[in-house]
Amino acid sequence: MHISLLANDLHCRHCNAPNSSDRWPLNGDRVGFVFQEEAGPHSLEVLCPSCRKTWYVVWDRDPGPIERLGL
Repeated sequence: MHISLLANDLHCRHCNAPNSSDRWPLNGDRVGFVFQEEAGPHSLEVLCPSCRKTWYVVWDRDPGPIERLGL
């Protein structure tokens, strides 16, 4: 299922390295989001493969259930 064009265009909040996620909310591309060092009410945890630090994609409002991409 292809639900996101943006899940492969993420950047680490710590080191700004390009990142991607294999999970994404069903409506994640249609709801505004930011990259943060802390989780928020509607967030997705990402582990940067470059610096090995955790950061979060945080949506302004509920983007729907998180799905695995590419299945």
